[in-house]
This record gives sequence, C-alpha cells and structure tokens, in this order.
Amino acid sequence: MKENAVDFYFFSGTGNTLLAARAVAEELRKGGKTVRIRRIEKGFVPLPEGTALGIAVPAAMFSTYPFVWEFLEALPDGDERGAFLVSTMGGASGALRPAVKRLLEQKNYSPLGARDFVMPSNYANTSIPEEENREKTESMKMEAAKFAAGLLEGEAGWKRGTVLWPLLYSLSRKAFPWRLMHRKFPLDVDRSRCIQCGKCARLCPVKNIRMAEFPEFQDHCVSCQRCMAFCPPEAINVRGKNYSQYRSVEYYDLISENL
Repeated sequence: MKENAVDFYFFSGTGNTLLAARAVAEELRKGGKTVRIRRIEKGFVPLPEGTALGIAVPAAMFSTYPFVWEFLEALPDGDERGAFLVSTMGGASGALRPAVKRLLEQKNYSPLGARDFVMPSNYANTSIPEEENREKTESMKMEAAKFAAGLLEGEAGWKRGTVLWPLLYSLSRKAFPWRLMHRKFPLDVDRSRCIQCGKCARLCPVKNIRMAEFPEFQDHCVSCQRCMAFCPPEAINVRGKNYSQYRSVEYYDLISENL
C-alpha cells in the first residue's frame, strides 16, 4: 500500500463487521498507517491526498444492502488511489467481492485486496453458542492480521466470487427480495417491555422505524438486525419467534466518532 493513511468506511448491523474493521485497522496502524474508521451512514468525506479507501460491510442477500451500494455508487473518482474490501458473513459473500471490485475499477480506484471473514450468526439464534462465537472471532482476528500484512506488502489479493455475481448483484439492487425477507421475518415490539428509548429508530440505517408512543415499523426494512441487537430491554423480536438477542459490540461502540 503506497498511501500513508486509510479512511475505512463501515456498516455493521450487530457489530461483527465493526470488529473486523477494527482488527484490520489495528494491524495497519502497527504497520505505520493512519487509519480513520468512519460510518457509512454518516456519508462520504473527501479523501485527503495520500489516503486509501477501505470498505467493510456485511454480506447480505449474497451481496450487500441497497443503501451500501448507493454509497459505493456515489463515490467520486478515485484518482488511482488504493482501495480494499472487508466483508463479514455467515456462509458465503456471493456477488460482493467481484461487484465491488468492478465498481471501484470503473471509478478509477486501484483494488488492493478483499477478504471475507466468517463471523457468529446474528439471525435466528434460539440460544447463543458462546464458545463457538469466541472461536470464530479469534479466527477472524488472526486472518485480519494476515490480510493487513498483505495490504501493507502489496500482496493481499482479490479472489474471484461466484460466476453468478451479475445476477446476484442485480437481485440485491431490487426492492422485492428485501420486502420478501421482511415479510417472512416481520418485526414486532413487546410493548410491555419497551422503554421508549428510541435507540432502534436512531440506529436504523434506512429510517424504517418511526417513534410514536412505541416504535412503528414501515415497509422498507432490510433485516440488518440493528434494532433487535441493540434494544436494551430486548423488546424487539420476530413475530411469533423467541430468538436470543445477539450483538458483538455495545451501542456506544457502534455510534462512536472515535473508532
């Protein structure tokens, strides 16, 4: 990596992607780079001279969320600066790696490397497998150190994704798969437990939650799990299900300006 600094943009639903971004950033800092971790939902800040672009996002729908693609598609010309991708997943990232690489190349960025990390499941947990989750997180940290070393040495690599990536990318950019997901797993608020703190509405990246007396869900949820993960009294759940709350960071870690 020829640049001396990195602006590392992330979105994280339950905290897994933030953990991965922090792990990569820590190793880059040990290698002498200045790294600023920024939230995608706060918008893009023009990159100073000598600054590479980092992107960290969850894999979702074998791609990633529509609002993340909107952020990426709005990036300015890269002026041949370096760029890299970190993604977290439960199983497969599908179209994410090749689609992001193509987009960056079209915008005149120089792809430095991409890496997927398998992280703890953040959906439909009837119980939390604590030991398994610790093992996955520790494995991620070791792989993150290797990836960061590869970035520093110019040897990180950007593996190809599935040959179906154009189809999967196109699918993820449409509204209907996300609506289908939302309808299959509709969210409810237990009013007997809700403390009306409004954290769910403040955290929702697509403004799908409106605070009235209690949270009210609109029709454009992307199932990122933030509202469920960070509800203090665990009042938000999937209708008719009894899932255990999962998050890997705390509320103030996620919203901090000093990452």
